[in-house]
Amino acid sequence: MSRAILVALLSHWARQRLQLATLLAGLALATGLWTGVQAINAEARASYAEAAGRVGVGVATYLERPGGEVALTTYVALRRAGWLVAPELEGRITLQGRDLPLTGVDLLSLPLGTDAASGGAPPPEPGTIFAAPRTARELGGDRPVVIVDTLPEGALWADISLAAELLGKPDSLTRLRLLPGQPMKRPPLAEIAPDLVQRDVGAGGGGQDIARLTDSFHLNLTAFGLLSFAVGLFIVHGAIGLAFEQRRPVMRTLRAMGVSTRALSLALVGELLVLAFVAGSLGVMLGYCVA
Repeated sequence: MSRAILVALLSHWARQRLQLATLLAGLALATGLWTGVQAINAEARASYAEAAGRVGVGVATYLERPGGEVALTTYVALRRAGWLVAPELEGRITLQGRDLPLTGVDLLSLPLGTDAASGGAPPPEPGTIFAAPRTARELGGDRPVVIVDTLPEGALWADISLAAELLGKPDSLTRLRLLPGQPMKRPPLAEIAPDLVQRDVGAGGGGQDIARLTDSFHLNLTAFGLLSFAVGLFIVHGAIGLAFEQRRPVMRTLRAMGVSTRALSLALVGELLVLAFVAGSLGVMLGYCVA
């Protein structure tokens, strides 16, 4: 009897193949979009954390000039006064047709994690740029590029003298980074550089700044995924409702033949579970492919 019930119910989908395709496609697309959005959000958050950890965001103290850049003479004055600071210069350059961010640092005071930069090997050639593996492969060109695994993808680093030349800023710096081990007896900052302010980028600073900037992006993505899932469910609801209406005569016939309401309900629930499993599996695979 159970086999006869299943054959009678499934014969509807054999006659209505377009309706079956609509049902499966709607549920698969809804699941796929939701899964894809969640995968993209998770990957993006992991990338933020990885990049922040690689460049040391969240564990540094900076001296900055509000609304402007730090003069090179200010850096020299601080060093002469005993302040241990490392200069940083940021900007954007075009290499091989790509617009990329460039950060210049003093390789002697702020190494990038390479043997060449940290003194374990001869210094790199003049004009060397440091980049992550994939970025270095994409650049190519005549300029020497040193691969540094700890740098984030899509960003370039170089010695500050080279960065100043490439960016056309020989007499200015973006900020100064305070190094550990500052001498106890040093002149106050207000006496040497009163226009500079100290900014601590700690666990509650830089990380929260990044989170605030990206939360709206992730919220929009999540809302888009939920909206897509809801639209897909409306399509599925319409297809299932139409199928039930079209199979009312079949169900009345089965009831007249002695099929119990419980057996018929279990058969319909089993059918829905099978369709949901097939379409959901396709949707999950589609979502991860899209992501």
